[in-house]
Amino acid sequence: MPADRVREKFSQARKELAATLIERDEEIDLVLTALLAQEHVLLVGPPGCGKSLLLDSLLSWTGGKKFSILFTRFTVPEECFGPVSLAALKEDRYVRVTTGKLPEADFVFCDELFKASSAVLNTLLKILNERVFDAGDGVVRKVPLKLCVAASNEWASPDTGKELAAISDRFLFRKVVRPIMFRVGRESLLWRRRHDAVLSTTVTPDEVHAAHVAAAAVPWGKDAKQALEAILVELAKEGVRPGDRRQFKAVRAAQAYAWLNGADEVRSEHLEVLAHVLWDAPEEQPEVCAKVIAKIANPTGMRITQLLLEVESVIAATDVRNLADAAKAAAKLGEVEKQLAGLSGNGRVEKARSYVKDQLKKLKLASIEAA
Repeated sequence: MPADRVREKFSQARKELAATLIERDEEIDLVLTALLAQEHVLLVGPPGCGKSLLLDSLLSWTGGKKFSILFTRFTVPEECFGPVSLAALKEDRYVRVTTGKLPEADFVFCDELFKASSAVLNTLLKILNERVFDAGDGVVRKVPLKLCVAASNEWASPDTGKELAAISDRFLFRKVVRPIMFRVGRESLLWRRRHDAVLSTTVTPDEVHAAHVAAAAVPWGKDAKQALEAILVELAKEGVRPGDRRQFKAVRAAQAYAWLNGADEVRSEHLEVLAHVLWDAPEEQPEVCAKVIAKIANPTGMRITQLLLEVESVIAATDVRNLADAAKAAAKLGEVEKQLAGLSGNGRVEKARSYVKDQLKKLKLASIEAA
């Protein structure tokens, strides 16, 4: 299938997932970008934030062989990589039977990753990074893995050992998944009965490979190159120094994100995806990284986020039964809408303006009903 037809499938799946999964646009983009770049994604957040729902929806779309596992401290390698062949043992050979297990999967979901044992993690490291597996007979075989998505309720502690630090680094994209923040999202959560995504297309492993090749060929614009170099300099000043491997892979990550957005070259605004790539320690660096990248590569996106948070703050603090209070809040929302109108136009600006107008309308109606 031509790359443009495959891109249409990615675009359609992106829209359908975003329409169903509440306030998970960034996570959806990350997973699809990782699939295009043939990298891996780690999502960290409290239970009930939709991590598994997103991943199950994606796996229903991709086709191919899938493998899912919930790790505990008691999980043994056999559950993940297959049992040892009894027939081979009779011949004095130690070989795993990998049928239906992780080494034969195109797409993998690892839940509660950081609870896995060292015996599991050490083997998983090689599969994730080099995409090879030794079943025990000394023959290193390529695995068909296209994407591994892992989830955890918390980051690994810095004191938990080298294996967890190493496995965390194998996931190029890492993001905290937060509970629903905005009013319209809470309304959808409470009053919409179905939250599972219904996707109108499917994509095969061959189509994913074609998309990967096309994304890797997207050229970098001059401004984007300068912006990335400036970002790395500013991050170093802030004490954030991502490793050489992360910097190198960031180039392909931005290309994949640009392709996903239908662009014919990597532009500065596409570097916003690197806020989930160019850091090492999860304690403070992700926030610093996001601010630096937004300031240099996408100031409009940064301003949109600030204004939307301001809207939520105004709504939360407003008593609609108090007409003076409601009028003051309406004036603030009107001012925010004007500020959004003054930003350079793109899809996010228009979506934000529509949201603010909708909240302003609801505020006025609630005030009238309460009068």
